[in-house]
Amino acid sequence: MRHATIVGIFTLMLALIPGLVFAEPVIDDSKSTSYLFVINGTSSSLDENTLALNGVPSVIYFTDRPARKVGYMSLSNFLDMWDKNIGNFKADPPNAALSILKKDEAKEVVVELKSAEQKNGTLLFKVRVLEGNAAGSFETSTLFIDSFGPCPGC
Repeated sequence: MRHATIVGIFTLMLALIPGLVFAEPVIDDSKSTSYLFVINGTSSSLDENTLALNGVPSVIYFTDRPARKVGYMSLSNFLDMWDKNIGNFKADPPNAALSILKKDEAKEVVVELKSAEQKNGTLLFKVRVLEGNAAGSFETSTLFIDSFGPCPGC
């Protein structure tokens, strides 16, 4: 009986070992990491087709769990992602939330970012307003850009 028990346990272990040795990791960072971006400007303006951010020194990026990466990238590197269509910015334009703070109120506008370029120190986005209304000029605003896949330079 004792011999049969030992053989049974040994057989069970042999059956389980291949599954343990060849098991796939539960989380694969290389496939699941997506990046979000935050852009602050010293002033901004929005009309029905264009968002202009002035005084943008750099772009903040971060990821969600499990990667938990955070850092800064230059504005030129960020714009390269649009020009080279990295992350499908052109094919699948990201959504963004524009948070506007004024002395007596706060507003949020959701936009789709169709293109991005820099002219005379101003970051310009061609936009389609999806939700909200806040046309005009603002002193304090922050743009939160939806996630996308790989991010060179991040």
